[in-house]
Amino acid sequence: MPEPFDDLLAAALDDDVRALADQAETTGRFPKELVQLIAERGVYAAKWGSDTRPDVAKVVAFALRLGAMGSLAVAAGAGVQDSCLAILRRFGTTDFSKALADSGIRGESVFCIAGTESEGGSDLAHAESTCRRDGDGYRLTGHKKFVTLAPIADVALVSVRDGDTSAASPRAAVFAVPTSRLDIGEPHSLVGNACLNTSPLRFDTWVPAEAMIARPGLGLAAMNWGLAHERLSIACHVVATCEAAIGLTAARLHRRRQFGSTLFEHQALRLRLADLQARVHVVRLALLGVGATDQGFDLRTAAALKVSAARLGEEVLSECMHMFGGVGYLSEQSPIGRWWRDMKLARVAAGVDEVLWELVAVSIVADDGAYDRLMAEKD
Repeated sequence: MPEPFDDLLAAALDDDVRALADQAETTGRFPKELVQLIAERGVYAAKWGSDTRPDVAKVVAFALRLGAMGSLAVAAGAGVQDSCLAILRRFGTTDFSKALADSGIRGESVFCIAGTESEGGSDLAHAESTCRRDGDGYRLTGHKKFVTLAPIADVALVSVRDGDTSAASPRAAVFAVPTSRLDIGEPHSLVGNACLNTSPLRFDTWVPAEAMIARPGLGLAAMNWGLAHERLSIACHVVATCEAAIGLTAARLHRRRQFGSTLFEHQALRLRLADLQARVHVVRLALLGVGATDQGFDLRTAAALKVSAARLGEEVLSECMHMFGGVGYLSEQSPIGRWWRDMKLARVAAGVDEVLWELVAVSIVADDGAYDRLMAEKD
């Protein structure tokens, strides 16, 4: 990754941004100004330039920095903006969509993705929300169950199916819709990530034809493209949070004494922490390695990294909280419990484990040549 971008990240994601992240955890409200501040400091502009496809090394660098702020929710929220930019840059070919992407890069527009419906979950291809041609525009009708940042976003990227066709395979499309035209419900009460304000929404609204970002038939590809960007970012957020938890736990083990010695001197705890550290470091190296290759942005690799990191993250935070003892269970004295609670969302957001494993399974290649050469089966 170019050093100038890393230097920009170090300067841009400073104490002011961290203070906004800390404030969000206290108030339970996602700070729109955080996304705007990151944009104003040129991060999105430097990350995207004039590219229509993401620079993977920059995706990894940015997401690792966000994850290191100490709030998985805030990291995820800032990542949503970036994932929407990925959709707009890759699929937005009109002057309208290009201008919208530029406004997001400057921080003048904050985005959210409206894809998931209560009946469909990860099955975006069979959404019930529809678009129908209406004059020189489209009538969009439907509802969405989980829309992260809907309460503070200016524009939603809404996935719908083509309601003017009775094709057996629904043709999905994506539209950019001002949130002022959507009926946004009260935010859900979340188990964790309280400041990642997520609401249901309903809509029956008209939009001009230029608001179409991906035409019917391309909508699912557009949404999956944005989700893959989000999955890679989530893997980075998880790694950075795990590293913070392990560092905090190591300090605790060095300072806390039991039975005449520090906890770190007890082999069982020391080696358990070493095991966690080794596996987290391997995932970090994998992320950096993907960014260093020239294979480009690969959807299946993003899925594999996300599901692997998320499952490891649950284990790491559970073990760290265990090693902290009672203090780790006191929310007012340690962030470990909050990170443990928030980590679960990493296995659900942007696709559950099983959906991502299916993506990985498609890429598994059977080695029939080796099978014929090495196996000695008899009838």
